[in-house]
Amino acid sequence: MKAQIDILNSERTQLSRYDLITYEHLLADSVKSIINFSSYSLYFPRKIQSLEAVWDAKEKKLLLPLVMNNKFYGQFVARGVSLRAPKTLLEMLPAVATLALEKIQGVKSSITNAQNGLFTRDYLYHATNRELRMIREGFHPSGEPRTAGSEEYRASVGVVLLDLSGLRSVATEFGHLFAEELAVQFADALSSIAPEQALVCNSAEYEYAILVPAGTSSVCRKIAGEAVRTLRSIQKVHDITEHRVGVDIAAGYAAFPQDFEGAQFELNSNEQSRILLGKARISAEVAKRLGELLTIPHVLGFTRLLHEGGTVREVLPVSRVVVDVGMSMGAREGQRFSVWSCNYDSKYADGVSPDSLIKRHPLYKGELVLMEVRETESVAEIMHLGDPTWAVAPTDTIKLLPEEKGIGVAVSQSSEEEQTDALTGLYKHRDFIARFTKEREQTDSFALALIRLSRMPHDTGGAGEQILAEATQLCRDILGSDMIGGRYGLNSLICFYPEGKPEFVQVLFNELCVRLLANLGIEAAVGVFCYPYLDYRKGDALECCLKALEYAMLLPEPRVGILDSLALNISADKLYSKNDSFGAIEEYKRALLADEDNTMAWNSLGVCYAGLGRKEEARKHFEGALVRDAHDTMALYNLGHISQTLGNFNAARQYYDDCLAHDAEHFFSLIRLGQVNEMENDFATARMFFEKARALEENKPLVERNFARLCMKEEQPDKAREHLHQALLYNPQDAVALELMARLYLDGGEDPEIAEVLARQAAALRPDFKGAWLQLARALEACGKKQEAHQALVKAGEL
Repeated sequence: MKAQIDILNSERTQLSRYDLITYEHLLADSVKSIINFSSYSLYFPRKIQSLEAVWDAKEKKLLLPLVMNNKFYGQFVARGVSLRAPKTLLEMLPAVATLALEKIQGVKSSITNAQNGLFTRDYLYHATNRELRMIREGFHPSGEPRTAGSEEYRASVGVVLLDLSGLRSVATEFGHLFAEELAVQFADALSSIAPEQALVCNSAEYEYAILVPAGTSSVCRKIAGEAVRTLRSIQKVHDITEHRVGVDIAAGYAAFPQDFEGAQFELNSNEQSRILLGKARISAEVAKRLGELLTIPHVLGFTRLLHEGGTVREVLPVSRVVVDVGMSMGAREGQRFSVWSCNYDSKYADGVSPDSLIKRHPLYKGELVLMEVRETESVAEIMHLGDPTWAVAPTDTIKLLPEEKGIGVAVSQSSEEEQTDALTGLYKHRDFIARFTKEREQTDSFALALIRLSRMPHDTGGAGEQILAEATQLCRDILGSDMIGGRYGLNSLICFYPEGKPEFVQVLFNELCVRLLANLGIEAAVGVFCYPYLDYRKGDALECCLKALEYAMLLPEPRVGILDSLALNISADKLYSKNDSFGAIEEYKRALLADEDNTMAWNSLGVCYAGLGRKEEARKHFEGALVRDAHDTMALYNLGHISQTLGNFNAARQYYDDCLAHDAEHFFSLIRLGQVNEMENDFATARMFFEKARALEENKPLVERNFARLCMKEEQPDKAREHLHQALLYNPQDAVALELMARLYLDGGEDPEIAEVLARQAAALRPDFKGAWLQLARALEACGKKQEAHQALVKAGEL
């Protein structure tokens, strides 16, 4: 039998007397399994007492020495003990105590890191879960029965996480053993400053965590601050180079329930424990990045992430930026942020690099609002710039602004001069909305226009505001004094005009665009909404303006788009591209309401219904388009496709033929005709149409895929494999080709593990692809993975 390494021999996992107190219940249970007693106590004498068990028959008291590895820990005193054969048992009882101690050491070793003596990550999750359960017990209404073991309760729990990733570079430069010794010093220091009730844990490689029962955000902030100061002060001298080596430490913290919201409260406690640690980790990462710029240097709480932890990551076109705040940091759409920068020229900052932002005082740049929030980042729109010549740039800092009471609230200033910009005479965005809200209620007809100054001269220098003022004056000259103007984002104006006739407004804004280009060199696009229009309310005006502006950006000069059927069609296309089929259907219906002869809307509406599985309704809308334009190839193709899916191959062939009569190189009609003939087992005709499609050199992966499927039906697996290889060369992410390849391997009785890999790739690329899950189930079944195969079949059944 091989000798096993003693895993309990680590110095950091050796028992101490304090451990006997901590695990007292385990010790008592172990002894009681051998000897019955009514009560017990632990005794820790200063000097070593007898190493033999002592029995006091008169008092029925047993003194049991606690000895392990020739080390005396104390005595276990059991009372109410009855021994039937004292002489025999007394010789054996010390060994019983030793076994109990070994059991405790085994438990300690299982939850303790042998290198630094801190608790393990698994124990951190277990302890956090326990604290969370106690807090959740307090959520029950008064008088509701509580679960067993819930005598204790908590109001909160906190986690402080310390980022020690700098140890990686220490290990690279000075060696792993040196880095480990430094990490042990950090662990010892952390254990010494942590509160008594706190648990100091090794949460990951180069990462320590402190679990603070009943800890609030303020308590965690104090602990984090002290921990960072202490650990950053620790330095270790390298024996050879004599360098004093330290590590850049940062800390983040989070608390439950303060940093949780919404559906997160409904999750089970195990999941919540992971989320809590994740929130603290995100905070630590941001604290490490910002360092001295934070209010408490190198320390940041989750609640302060949006106030201190955001930066601009990337600048996008049309006044959009990517910022590094997302859902994981508590960001949500509509939040407003101020933008600050330390990257500027200043005599005060002479000699200080723009990259070294610590000694520079940040200056205000403007404001932005979150438009699309993702997991770790967001897309924001720039709403205002303090100086249009000083653009928002990557590394600029953003800070959350207080919530507004609403954009339609009354403006508190009493005079117009206090509400408008002195140079341009424009309202700020919020003030304009308030003024517009009042003005629109006093008229039955009006126009609201968004003017995007998409290309301004590059040699304006510091005169950007002056050019904007001149553009505003040009608007007043053309639209008259009744025009009310405001700022809207970067280089954009918003105008209210008390006249709602589209023909009249079109002429005015056409002239404006022409004169902006001729007089000031500015290319502009204007989106206009004229009220009344369809069933839109006055409150929908701004949203409609944005739709019209998107339409205007697609037009030739002068780019003036008034909300009409085509603008609504484009808006619906945008909704459909975002998988909002129902929203797109409503928008397409409005487009048809505005212009019944809009065949594009008829076709698009049919596509939406087809995507929802309502094929008969889709067919009716395609026929509606064809009634209004008998030469509409889109309608002909769509009718052919819907007929094909309904199994009416003769009608499908007729529609595809008509489509090719109007456009002999209609690629998808050729592909569909090939598929129709393939379904009817006319393989020769199908191949002819696929060859014609290949000659057009469009969408080569689709052509090769269809050839492969045809070869499989013709029982030519080798040729099918060649076509699939070609398809995957053109597009390695072709899920259908991967699924067909997996099917080939399985049908040919070849290695099922290769088929499993291919089917997994296909399912990962297209989770909604039922065929991929079916082939994966087959492959798993062939590999003997019955349970996984069943899960794949269940997934396929859900699709």
